[in-house]
Amino acid sequence: MKNEKFLKCRECGRNFLFTPEEQDFYARKGYGSPRRCKDCRRASRLRKTGQVFSGICAACGKEARVGFQPARETLVYCGDCWAQIATERRALRRARSESKKRQG
Repeated sequence: MKNEKFLKCRECGRNFLFTPEEQDFYARKGYGSPRRCKDCRRASRLRKTGQVFSGICAACGKEARVGFQPARETLVYCGDCWAQIATERRALRRARSESKKRQG
């Protein structure tokens, strides 16, 4: 089983987590390790398209600005809510990973 890795973003210089699930996904697709954090990749996509779309945050109801045209069934989140959701997901992944290590 793969371990979590911390990589350094080549744009902002921050360390970011490269989870075992992400490593498996990248390996299946034939990609190497990411060189930029998710925030910098998202910002790069916005710069490339030059388009920013507005939606309503599914969590708090404030305006959410995203780099894709949201479909009706697509949930979008403002930056604050997205950061909170990402933090909660990372904590759940870590807890699951630690639980598997203890069991196996």
